[in-house]
Amino acid sequence: MTQLLRLFAAVSLLAVILPAQALAAPKATVAIDIVQASKEPGENDPRVAKFRSQFADFNYKSFKLVASRLITVDEKKATTVDLAGGHKLNVTFTKAEPNGRARLKLSVPGVLDTTVSLKRDGSVLVGGPALPSGNGVLFIPVTLVEVK
Repeated sequence: MTQLLRLFAAVSLLAVILPAQALAAPKATVAIDIVQASKEPGENDPRVAKFRSQFADFNYKSFKLVASRLITVDEKKATTVDLAGGHKLNVTFTKAEPNGRARLKLSVPGVLDTTVSLKRDGSVLVGGPALPSGNGVLFIPVTLVEVK
């Protein structure tokens, strides 16, 4: 009889825990890379080589990785990432799509406000905040790492 009570207690506990986990909001993990692009010739940071094809359409000659951040955002929540030059990137995880993609709203106040849908390991290049020196801009590759 004691074993039956223990089994009943375990099943009752699972019945409480599992629905709570199922109701937990999805989370998106996003990699944010902050790249300084300059029109002046110079060395290219090897850490940004994976983004070279995305930079090819722009008239910049050198690229330097300023910082990398890995953030996790709950669905329907926002996180702010500090960029160089006093700029900020706001990332809002608006929706987990049925096909495994994540819908993200990306905003750099006064520069950009857009919504994208990314698959796992998919990325989009956010660009345009000018540097105070006037000699370049920031490019921000945003990559979806996972949704869970």
